[in-house]
Amino acid sequence: MKKHIFYLSLPILMAAAGCDKPEATPAYLRIEPFVVNEKGGASWQKFTDGWLYVNNEFLGAYTLPATVPVLADGESDIILFPGVKENGIEFTPNLYLFMDRYETTVNLTPPAVTTIKPETEYASNIKIPWGERGDFDGSSELQFENRDSDAATAYELTTEEAFFGKSMRMRVDTAHPVIEIASEKVSLPSNSGQEVWLELHHKNDMPFTLVLLSSNPVATEIAQNIYFFNNSDDWNKIYINLTEFLTTVLQEDHRLFFRVSLPKDEQNKYSQLSGKVMLDNIRLVHF
Repeated sequence: MKKHIFYLSLPILMAAAGCDKPEATPAYLRIEPFVVNEKGGASWQKFTDGWLYVNNEFLGAYTLPATVPVLADGESDIILFPGVKENGIEFTPNLYLFMDRYETTVNLTPPAVTTIKPETEYASNIKIPWGERGDFDGSSELQFENRDSDAATAYELTTEEAFFGKSMRMRVDTAHPVIEIASEKVSLPSNSGQEVWLELHHKNDMPFTLVLLSSNPVATEIAQNIYFFNNSDDWNKIYINLTEFLTTVLQEDHRLFFRVSLPKDEQNKYSQLSGKVMLDNIRLVHF
């Protein structure tokens, strides 16, 4: 006689299912964008993300604002780090450790929503070699020297279309298609354990290139291409990580070198008759 053993398995499965624990109900944490207690406030920065810890457990990085489910009930410690898109790339989020983290304690009650409004400012122990001279609005402005062979080209400081106050502007056309300028020398750490980042605002109707020039008293300059900027019709803030480039070259002194070259098409003809690049709030930051 054939045995129908599948009938016997049914109560076993039901018994096993009866042992499952009900899923815990989460509380919800609503995280608003960072308030920045610095000149210009949050509108001068671009802290897109928050890296969240609850009761010393890392829950993830979230694009702000965000509502995050949290399996916690009662008094809970919250730590939130500001985050940026490293080198302006959407898929390379990173902590921005030069800003203070936000800490608070809240009472989480499932399934209620608790809202926090995080605040941050630059950490007290960071170094900003050029200070605020790169905003071009004080009595002492960050200086650049011409490096191209065209005596008719130069950068200028202008209030026209400026980000705030005065901004740097570089203009090219078919008669003068290239501008190359280099910043003052600056000493920067070359230890891989010391991160060095560059912050700046840019607005440009044509591409341009950032190069790092490095040297020591007995060596010629070493050039490393850092970043190629695509067109940006509106003012944009970018955070560029220079650490890898500095640890590779191991030199004492460095300059930021900007090259603006009127673009050409596949037939080697200029694809536009003129163009301009504007920069503001140029700031190097490290510990």
